[in-house]
Amino acid sequence: MNFIAIDFETANEKRASACSLGLTVVKNGKVIKELYYLIKPKELRFNPMNTWIHGLRSHDVKKAKEFDELWPELEPYFNNTFIVAHNASFDMSVLRAMLDTYNIPYPSFNYGCTMLLSKNFFPMLENAKLNTVNHYLGLEFNHHHAAADAFACANILLKVNEELQAPSIEDLFHQVGINPGCVFEKGYRSPKKGSSSVSSSSKKQLTSSPLFYSQTEFFKHQTVVFTGALKSLSRQEAIALIGQLGGTVGSSVTKKTNIVVTGIKNIYELSPDEMSTKLRKAIELVYHGQDILFLNEEEFLTLLTSS
Repeated sequence: MNFIAIDFETANEKRASACSLGLTVVKNGKVIKELYYLIKPKELRFNPMNTWIHGLRSHDVKKAKEFDELWPELEPYFNNTFIVAHNASFDMSVLRAMLDTYNIPYPSFNYGCTMLLSKNFFPMLENAKLNTVNHYLGLEFNHHHAAADAFACANILLKVNEELQAPSIEDLFHQVGINPGCVFEKGYRSPKKGSSSVSSSSKKQLTSSPLFYSQTEFFKHQTVVFTGALKSLSRQEAIALIGQLGGTVGSSVTKKTNIVVTGIKNIYELSPDEMSTKLRKAIELVYHGQDILFLNEEEFLTLLTSS
């Protein structure tokens, strides 16, 4: 899985006032490079509110390069790559405004928004803000520092992909019901909500099945962790069902985990290298005496339909 996570900070209310940029480069599912640039805006004016948010002032960037001077170094990271950002509509509007300011042709790339992805994948959270989602995932970071925010954005995708094991970044977004956007020479297209990996016929069958009317108390007061994609229902539906039945869904395996649900039938036939991080952690905890029940998809569905 290859992508580049970005984050812009601006000096004032204008989109064409980028004052810093962070990039996190991910190749084959691993972070290989983190970059941070200070940018001198063409209009060197800092709004006090913006400074309050990110801490930068005019004296921090007065010796930095302007965007057009940086672009030859930045362009390879944008051209024909997959870009992600949290609240991508903001970062893409900053990028376009900066390119327009200096009459630089748009590069061509597809992009996705981890805020939209988080709304679909973590519906139990109170909001989809970058710090809220990463706190849930166990990452503490220096919020509103462009480099830290870019890394936090990348962290969301990497954590989600530990679950979904998508073959590509495009497929990951499609699995959670997001159609990526794109930037091209003469314009752009925003990401849109699409259909999830569960077909409409499967969803119709599911919502008319006993699952959505389950009365089982098996999951009541239990902490359930999902790993790997399920074929019969989406992650959002599975989370909703557990909540409906009085359980809690955990984002990672901990000492509070009671049940691990996996789409893989025979986990004990897997080598450690073939297991997800969650499976390896769960088996390690069982080895040290923790009581964790492993359920494959068929067993999970059977329990949901029991009373």
